[in-house]
Amino acid sequence: MHPWGSFVMKYLFCTAFVLLLLIGCSQQGTPRSTEHETEVMTLPPAANPPHETPIAVNSEDQTVPILKETDASPNENVAGQDDENNLSPIVDAAEEKTWTPLFDGESTAGWTVPVYGGDGEVDVQNGNLVIGRGEQMTGIRYGKEFPKIDYELRYEARRTEGYDFFAACTFPVKESFCTFINGGWGGGAIGLSSVNGYDASENETSSFFDFHEKTWYRFRILVKAEQIQVWITPQDKEGNWEEEKSLVDLEIEDDIRVSTRLEMDLYKPLGFCTWSTEGQLRNIEWRTDGRK
Repeated sequence: MHPWGSFVMKYLFCTAFVLLLLIGCSQQGTPRSTEHETEVMTLPPAANPPHETPIAVNSEDQTVPILKETDASPNENVAGQDDENNLSPIVDAAEEKTWTPLFDGESTAGWTVPVYGGDGEVDVQNGNLVIGRGEQMTGIRYGKEFPKIDYELRYEARRTEGYDFFAACTFPVKESFCTFINGGWGGGAIGLSSVNGYDASENETSSFFDFHEKTWYRFRILVKAEQIQVWITPQDKEGNWEEEKSLVDLEIEDDIRVSTRLEMDLYKPLGFCTWSTEGQLRNIEWRTDGRK
């Protein structure tokens, strides 16, 4: 055979072999790369499954859970169901009790005006109970039944004329009575009259407060079986209430006896009076106190 003929035969054989290899590989298919390619499938939106919390995205692309009214955590107590593990804070029942008004801001209904001698006028002006300036004492007494223990009393008062106490409050303490003096003995003395027979200027509750004329002050009196407490909240020049401050904290022990001066009998069981001073009161309220 001619040398070129032998070469041609070998070339054709090799070419056929390569073609057969290529055809076999194409039938098996080319494997995909799982490292750099990800198959993407689009699914229709579905509703949130039960107990799933939807997510809201804020302006900083942070996810914030939105709680639905119908969603409840397994550890969450549902209204109407008892749960021994429910650690929700319990609201103090005393804080929830409603204050009961004793003065309607329109009249002296429910109140009487005792006669001391040389009294000023008692009237209602602009929603305020005005106890006018008398020669000595002028006041008003609550004419209905009032508790003797476990109660709170609060009222707002201001001195509009004069130099002495402008809303002294006489109140029950068990089977006795006591008077809280605000601004007596020249205008600044405060305390309880009386403790073991001593006036507010002489006993352990005595202190001094700088009252300003025509400035409103809120007083709060708490009477318990073994304790009398009094607080004051001044109002600033802009009419904003400042922080409440303690004035009196008397523990009624076995050797402590509270009472009133003889002239305060006119204002039992509950009453307010002034001494040579005009005072105005408003928002006179009370509530029972159930704290232990």
